[in-house]
Amino acid sequence: MRKTTLLLAGLGCIAMLIGGCARNISSNSYDARTIGAASNTYAGVIVSMRKVAVEGGDSLEDHKVGGLMGAVAGGVLGNAIGAGRGRTIATAAGALAGAAAGAYAEKQLKAQEGFEYTVKLDNGSMKTVVQGTDVVLYPGQRVLLIDDSRGRSRVVAAQ
Repeated sequence: MRKTTLLLAGLGCIAMLIGGCARNISSNSYDARTIGAASNTYAGVIVSMRKVAVEGGDSLEDHKVGGLMGAVAGGVLGNAIGAGRGRTIATAAGALAGAAAGAYAEKQLKAQEGFEYTVKLDNGSMKTVVQGTDVVLYPGQRVLLIDDSRGRSRVVAAQ
């Protein structure tokens, strides 16, 4: 009983840890490394916008924290269940199942909604940017497209 309680408490902590790993896609957030760096800014007009799903990715690299934490938790649980030679098999099976479950959980916790904006720049070119839903822009609205020095773009209302 005590092992199960500790395991469940640990899994709760893992979920909070993983949830904090989601990338901030807000148009109002800046990475501290970009402060003081010049950005290229282009004026334009929103020609289309649509709601999109922003996922954490499908590679193992994208979900390594969840996979690792899940493997540890699954291994501990498997070790508590098995006995004798079966303990080794239960531990390995628990670690594998936990890794898969942890990676899946991390992917779900990192999923966000965003808006895809297509902007026709005043120079005639078109750019598409996906960003968070904290600021809503509409077709026909004058905007500024900002490309920062780290390769992140954002669209903001022109003042």
